[in-house]
Amino acid sequence: MKIDLSWKNYYRALCLAAGIASAAVTLTAFAPAATADPITIRYAHFGANRGGMGDNMNWFKDQLETRSNGDIRLDIHWGGSLGAPADVPRVVGAGLADMGTIVSSYTPGLLDLYEVGNQLVGPSNLWVAQQAIYELATTNDAVKQQFAKNNLEYIGNFNAGAVQLICKAPLTSLDQLKDLKIRTGGPYTDVLKRMGATTIAMPQTEVYQALSTGLVDCNQIYHLAIEGFRQYEVAKYVVELDFGLVMAYGIIMNKDLWGDLTEEQRKLIREVADDLNARVVSDHLARVGSAKTKLSSDEKEYQVIYSAPPAGMLDQIKKHGASLADEWIESVNAKGLPAREVADEYQALIEKYQADFDKNGYPWEANKGTN
Repeated sequence: MKIDLSWKNYYRALCLAAGIASAAVTLTAFAPAATADPITIRYAHFGANRGGMGDNMNWFKDQLETRSNGDIRLDIHWGGSLGAPADVPRVVGAGLADMGTIVSSYTPGLLDLYEVGNQLVGPSNLWVAQQAIYELATTNDAVKQQFAKNNLEYIGNFNAGAVQLICKAPLTSLDQLKDLKIRTGGPYTDVLKRMGATTIAMPQTEVYQALSTGLVDCNQIYHLAIEGFRQYEVAKYVVELDFGLVMAYGIIMNKDLWGDLTEEQRKLIREVADDLNARVVSDHLARVGSAKTKLSSDEKEYQVIYSAPPAGMLDQIKKHGASLADEWIESVNAKGLPAREVADEYQALIEKYQADFDKNGYPWEANKGTN
């Protein structure tokens, strides 16, 4: 028999809206016991059912359903139909959705410690960052407690890739930054501002027009988004910064529901999330390679020119990024949270996985060339 969790989520939402604490206590007291019956998990995802992100979401769904023999079913609600990106943590915490995709920078201050993954302190290697943030969020007590405080359970992580710049004209020297208007987001806003650029905030959906009209000269973006937003039509020069990973970007689950699952169901979800970690990186790297080949081709529509950053640019970015990370630690520490300890552990994990990568490379290439 399939579990119908809708009544529980409905009353949890009513309790939240009305602020009736006693009703929430009553709800908890009469929650159904853990069971092995099939369950349907409603997933809130703000993106579309296509592209790299859509494919990885569907892979996650298929693996959960296949490996559980249908005991766990994922009902993905695409396009933000269960909540805008900034609303997902609260929607999932309240039980209006059972699971969802979180981008922590959309809700600053809600999961401060998880946001350590967004600081401009490295690494550049996607695999290293993916493993480091996943281990941190699944093992560090302070990080786990902050998720729990919002009635959330961290499940897994996504990866958008490293930050690049796309510009209307070549960027060949640091001095040029003083004359440029750059659309930015996250730590890069303050970093590029400190380097002399004029920074402008706007959603990616508006950048095409801004580049076309000259409102901005460059845009902070990821390799795969260049084609998706067709910005190559109005800007032909990509500066491959390959630095700055937004890692506070993952999968969360309602903690009450997590507690209602059987131990076997929780173990299975963890196993699939662990495998997802490798898939999102290998899939992303393959897609980036294909996108760059296509965009840099001689076809008239594309002809994008890729270049390295001007001399000294990455050094400046890392210098200001480290300074901003220290400011972040100070501000989060002031809230009574162990930001310094979490940052140090994250850095130690980065070093651990970087050493492993230097020795063994990507795990999916371990048997390459062998029979």
